[in-house]
Amino acid sequence: MHRVPRGLSRAVLFVLLAALIASGALVINRVQAGVFTAPNPGASSAQWSGSIVVQNHGQSPATIVINFYSTTGVLVKSYPLPSPIPSKGTITVDTESIGDLPNGFSGSAVVSANQPVSTVFQGFDPTNPSVNRTLYNGFTDGAFSVYVPAISNAYADQTSLLAVQNTDNTPAAVNIRYFERFTGQQSAIITDTIPPNASHFYDSSALPGAQALAAPWTGAALIQSTGGRIVAAVHQPYLSSNKAVAFEGTAAVGPEVYLPSALYLYAPQQQTSFIAVQNTQSNPIDAAVMFYHRDGSVAGTVGGQIQGFQKQSWNPGSAGIGAEFNGSAVVRASGPVAVAVNIGSATDLSLAYTGQLQGATKQALPYIRWSPSSNQKGWRTYVAVMNVDQTLPADITLRYYDTDGSLTFATTITNVAPNTKANHNPGMFIGDNTFIGTIEIQATRSVIGLVNAITVDNSLAESYTSIAIP
Repeated sequence: MHRVPRGLSRAVLFVLLAALIASGALVINRVQAGVFTAPNPGASSAQWSGSIVVQNHGQSPATIVINFYSTTGVLVKSYPLPSPIPSKGTITVDTESIGDLPNGFSGSAVVSANQPVSTVFQGFDPTNPSVNRTLYNGFTDGAFSVYVPAISNAYADQTSLLAVQNTDNTPAAVNIRYFERFTGQQSAIITDTIPPNASHFYDSSALPGAQALAAPWTGAALIQSTGGRIVAAVHQPYLSSNKAVAFEGTAAVGPEVYLPSALYLYAPQQQTSFIAVQNTQSNPIDAAVMFYHRDGSVAGTVGGQIQGFQKQSWNPGSAGIGAEFNGSAVVRASGPVAVAVNIGSATDLSLAYTGQLQGATKQALPYIRWSPSSNQKGWRTYVAVMNVDQTLPADITLRYYDTDGSLTFATTITNVAPNTKANHNPGMFIGDNTFIGTIEIQATRSVIGLVNAITVDNSLAESYTSIAIP
């Protein structure tokens, strides 16, 4: 564990390509900043940078310091924020505005606060607003095993960059094993040592020598560490378009995983959720994806056997569900699984998020936006909150705070059935105007929140899940 000075709270944040995974609370936040380029015509050639969004959940103003580290773990820049964040307030730190952070910086960061905070990073190309943005959330701590349910090399126009960060004060000796989707066979194994406070990045198209993944390749990855604990994420730009997605690897695996949003040919974009289920052990397991209507009834079920460390993918159409489905899902298996969801559409939208093992009665959504219709490239966030209690309905209260911590709006959605979701968005109270702020969720049962962020013109989109808070 990182040592925490008395009175100093931290939240762990993992990032790649200036995009990060933000933690739920109280350990250390990390973010990568700067510019990264790649020789491809699509989003993989974007100059990735981004902004850190920090929400203060404490009762007093939060003083923030961001320390940036190189890939060797060397402190490159210490950046104290010029003013504290008010209670319930939020601040957005554009890494491009940190003047003496070296251009082209690639590494990690630690955001320290004297109050409990949650953090999200929005990655973007500052030179090209047509490139899709990415949102990451993350972890309260590292682990010795992390699972990545979906990773590709030139498959379905995507190549994954896997980022792995050491969250401890001792070096992390890591093994990364890649398992092919269709056979379940191990295709590659990478060994590496990651220094404390550092992140290392693994391009699926450029693994060394005999470990190269023959394109097109898709599958899952298992990351194991001795020494330092780790966290991981996937940054996945498209090769021939401006789309990009990102999602976290997970250490929290189990026989039930919850998905707050499951879509099939939904809305004019015909959005569809593709659900990747990874078997996290060597023995075969049986898995089923159960889809739920808003009233709690089962809309359909699909599944099958998954071999050791293999992944399988399904969508609501695989369960015989018709068009315009907008519900939720639960993956239930005979052994521990990890799940990632990729949402595609006929209009080329692309989003992704990581399924969650458990909920909490208090959750945070640090990045909430609503743009007027006159701002076609402005962002709008649509919120889904799923009741993951298996027996009792939930009453769910959403409190919207603006950037200075003022309560702007509150609403309670009652009697949300087990395994189902409720929806909300700022447009329901702000109308065709602007909102920038956050949400704190409080519920009578354990819940999980999800944000789908989409531009007004429906050309760009990304997702992130809620963060449990004290």
